[in-house]
Amino acid sequence: MSTIRIMYRSRKRGVSTILGTLIFIGILFTAVIPMSLVMKQADTIYEQKKLEMERFDEERAREEIDVYVFPTEGAASDNLTVSVHNRCELTVRIIRIWINDTFIATDYVVPSMSELELGSFYVAPRDGSTYDVKVTTERGNVFECGSGTISYQDGHWEVENLMINVLISSSGIVFKIYVTLPSGDPHPDSPAMVWKIGGSAFKSFDVTTPGAGTYNVKVKRGSKLIHDENVTISWPSGPPVVWVYS
Repeated sequence: MSTIRIMYRSRKRGVSTILGTLIFIGILFTAVIPMSLVMKQADTIYEQKKLEMERFDEERAREEIDVYVFPTEGAASDNLTVSVHNRCELTVRIIRIWINDTFIATDYVVPSMSELELGSFYVAPRDGSTYDVKVTTERGNVFECGSGTISYQDGHWEVENLMINVLISSSGIVFKIYVTLPSGDPHPDSPAMVWKIGGSAFKSFDVTTPGAGTYNVKVKRGSKLIHDENVTISWPSGPPVVWVYS
């Protein structure tokens, strides 16, 4: 009789152990393993977002655009046109145009290494007033007008600087840039020696004093002429800055 009782208790304990094991496995599959999968998925999403932010920050640092502004319909116009020159290999989206402390929501896409005129924008100019123009890109960069503040004096628009920008991408290391004024005289900074080690080289010529008109730009590599172009600054009927690409 006692032997039967012992066997019964042993069988009971065995069944309890099996039930406990099954319950543990059930908890493992219903709680622990799904939790582990969720944590792994969260880690994957975190790493993905981290890579996206790193790429976004890198692209934001690589954005490079030049901004210029000019009256849309001549010197006495009530409207301004904003010219954006994209100098980087990325496409840039312009989401705001700032005129002093007021912004205008926009959606302009400027392809790589291209120029786009935005606007026009009504400003109702007042005599003696000045206007700072900036643009904000989708990546969060803010670029100011490269030709300085534009002002409205005695019924017409004036700009701080007129410029010729020369960008050299041709192969070579040492270049000379010659700029001839509308009068036929050489620019005071001409010839300008430019060194380029890989990539491109940039040189700006201030032509504010001689004013708007047609200029001749020559680029030489050693004694060889590699670029010869006439460019016209049509301010106030166009941007105060012209670009020459060699």
